[in-house]
Amino acid sequence: MDPDARNGWQLAQHEGAQELRAPGDAPGRGLRADWSQLRLPDGASALRGQPLGRAVGSAAHTAIDATAGLGFDSFAMAAMGVQVRAIERNDWVLALLRQAHAWALADAKLKPIAERITIEQGDAHALLAAAQPVDVVLLDPMFPAKKKADAKPPKAMQGLSAVVGDDGDADALLMLALAVARQRVVVKRARHAPPLGNLQRAWTIEGKVLRFDVYRALA
Repeated sequence: MDPDARNGWQLAQHEGAQELRAPGDAPGRGLRADWSQLRLPDGASALRGQPLGRAVGSAAHTAIDATAGLGFDSFAMAAMGVQVRAIERNDWVLALLRQAHAWALADAKLKPIAERITIEQGDAHALLAAAQPVDVVLLDPMFPAKKKADAKPPKAMQGLSAVVGDDGDADALLMLALAVARQRVVVKRARHAPPLGNLQRAWTIEGKVLRFDVYRALA
């Protein structure tokens, strides 16, 4: 795709690593995903006490991250001991996701976690429709930027928004996820963003910037 079709962002190489560069970015200053930079509490039990862990639940052993993006949530779930299938449809984001996974597999400390993650390219609607049941499905659809933002969003959010755009089909994705999940579906949203669809949320876990809406499985 022409870089202009992605708001001027480009996928480029620097010193053997791929990065997403915004207009004006110098080589080496682009967006990468490096899971070693995540500051996570030690131990699965401590992770389960974090907002994502509380949303996923202590009984989860398998999950689909249907909108994996740069894979940070997939990695966090895998660090809790969950087997994660990470799905990403955008080819540029997928390249960064696969790179982050390869780096983690090459890191002796991160390898046992990364081995719990399987990455798959494709449209989440089609893949969920054909998926075998899992305990939890995580959705993190792109949402429109706040009209009056107090500060510029982080570079990762800027890059994903520019390259991927908004997920206007997220409501339909929620219904597919509910048909696959044995326990629950977790939807990650900005605090200002409206809930997906017209379904009643079982509960919500609020953070300073984000929230996790939890929906009980249909079965």
